[in-house]
Amino acid sequence: MSANTNKKDKNNEDMTAQDRQSIYNKSLFFQKKNEDAVEFLKKHPIPKEYIRK
Repeated sequence: MSANTNKKDKNNEDMTAQDRQSIYNKSLFFQKKNEDAVEFLKKHPIPKEYIRK
């Protein structure tokens, strides 16, 4: 499976942002990366002076 196409054989340039987001959300690789990022941020929170309100 190529990283540049989805099941409908569209190129990344032809897909909408919503299509790319749905593929991203379904991917087991990116689900694991997201979980790792959440765990990292729990251990190392972003300092409040960097967070815009």
